[in-house]
Amino acid sequence: MECTKNRCQYCGHIIDKREIALFDGMVYALWRVFEWCSQKEIHEFCRKDIEHCLIGGNEKARFGDWVMFGGLVYKRAKGHYGLNMERCDNFFSNKLKIPSRIWKDPITGGLDMVDYKTMREIPGLVEFLDNDGSYKARYSERQQLTL
Repeated sequence: MECTKNRCQYCGHIIDKREIALFDGMVYALWRVFEWCSQKEIHEFCRKDIEHCLIGGNEKARFGDWVMFGGLVYKRAKGHYGLNMERCDNFFSNKLKIPSRIWKDPITGGLDMVDYKTMREIPGLVEFLDNDGSYKARYSERQQLTL
């Protein structure tokens, strides 16, 4: 079954609202950026500074979408972003709900934010939460200390 899209009769652009959905890879990427910012004691950065935190192609392509999801990320200029560290901490501590789906109007740019969820409620992330519902810290072999 093919989905028909409404198009502008003059320019041919799609005029239907487009769904932008949050997925677990976006959350993993934001967690890595949040940790990197925490370690550096910064909250603003250039996109090139965080490339190492964006592992998959979807994470790289979709990082900019975070500016629409709950005020965790803001954009200062092209390629320049910032994190609201308090809101990010609340989200990763399971204290803040953010929209998991957004409908963007291509004509007005308006956003309809729906289906608000805590991090615990986002599919695919539950195995990374501790018993208190907080995000578990993960370390690579290189960073672990043996006593």
